[in-house]
Amino acid sequence: MSGPTELRRELGVVSAVAVTVGGVIGSGIFFKPWGIAQSVPGAAWVHLLWAGLGVVCLFGALAYAELGCLFPEAGGQYAFLREGWGRFVAFLYGWCLFWVINTGTIAALAVIFADTIAAVAGFSKDASGQYGFARDAVAIAMVLVLAVVNHFGVRWGAVLQTLSTGAKLLALGAIIFGGLLVSRSSSAVAAPGPSPASQGFVVGMVSACVAIFWAYEGWYQLPFSAAELRHPQRDLPRGLVWGTVILIVVYVATNAVYLRVVPFDEMRRLTADVDVPRLTIQRVFGAGSEDLLSYFLCLSVFGAANPSLLSTPRALYAMGKDGLLPRWFSSVHPRFRTPTTAIWSQALWTIVLILGVRTFKDLTVYVVFAALLFYAMTVGSLYVIRRRLAGRESPYKCWGFPLTPAIFIAVAIFVDVYTLTNPEERRNAYIGLGIIAAGIPAYLLARRQRAS
Repeated sequence: MSGPTELRRELGVVSAVAVTVGGVIGSGIFFKPWGIAQSVPGAAWVHLLWAGLGVVCLFGALAYAELGCLFPEAGGQYAFLREGWGRFVAFLYGWCLFWVINTGTIAALAVIFADTIAAVAGFSKDASGQYGFARDAVAIAMVLVLAVVNHFGVRWGAVLQTLSTGAKLLALGAIIFGGLLVSRSSSAVAAPGPSPASQGFVVGMVSACVAIFWAYEGWYQLPFSAAELRHPQRDLPRGLVWGTVILIVVYVATNAVYLRVVPFDEMRRLTADVDVPRLTIQRVFGAGSEDLLSYFLCLSVFGAANPSLLSTPRALYAMGKDGLLPRWFSSVHPRFRTPTTAIWSQALWTIVLILGVRTFKDLTVYVVFAALLFYAMTVGSLYVIRRRLAGRESPYKCWGFPLTPAIFIAVAIFVDVYTLTNPEERRNAYIGLGIIAAGIPAYLLARRQRAS
């Protein structure tokens, strides 16, 4: 009698890097630079924050790489939290991953994708200035397409990820190299709007950090697919570390070009978040090239959403195997060897979020707040696990331990605490906390059912 169907190991190092890079580069690099310029006092802070927070994410990736080598199984961050802090904390993470972090990320990207398509296609707006159900239909269609691709096998999802990642790196590379050829004097023009109102230094810095963490959101996704890597103890650290380094270089270079082509003072006086990349593309590629932004943006967010259905449903699969979710979450398609129930449950809840949460900014804030809390706990689990498994050798050791994980944890907690003190962001942070709290009775119920 054959055993249960398991996931198939089909991902190599190229796919691993593509999941890390492609899962991160999405809407943030296009939509967040304007808001960041509104929040910080000078251009030097823009460079410092993009590079500095990228290095902070790299410190987190170093810790995740060691954890992934110690526990090369499906579930990724869920498995790390389970081994470090126990099933209760791991369940709360899986709970938030489903209701907030993963599905909220996909929904936010789908909304951006649909808004861009709606603007290019000339969809009509309703009395409130919204595109209405036509926009929602496009967003839902994007989610369904990605769910279908990943339903039919991890190989197809990986191929889609590799192609989309390569294409968006080429697009950003064209902007970067083109921007370096544009003279500063020819790019600067009068800005249309007034200077933004000043805000407190700390509040502005935290607001900028939340925006940049959204742009880096997704760097952690590769360990979810550890059970599908051909050589997890070799390719997982490479995929995480190389991928994060590539992200830092691309993001720092892109923002340097933005500031070269659209000077900081002008950038602050623009009136919409999309104006920064739009003006950059217009000045780099010439008049009439603005539509290129729409194509770059659609490609970017489509590729960034794919790992959320390629990798993270494996956490729900692992929770089903642990008995913390109904067993059908751990079901694997006998032919395609994918966790189809986990994939489609994520897709369906994402559609509910698309229909229920209207704004991109609200989605990004409560995703980042909840995610940072669990990132800090996951990196902190490395201290616990090292002490518990003192005699166990790992093929990869976190560089800079114990300092680099501590820096990551301190930054994540600082940003979350100050998000709670910011009146403009507090509501979304409370939503994130409320969803975490709702997981407590759900865990107690799951434990009772598992015991019976």
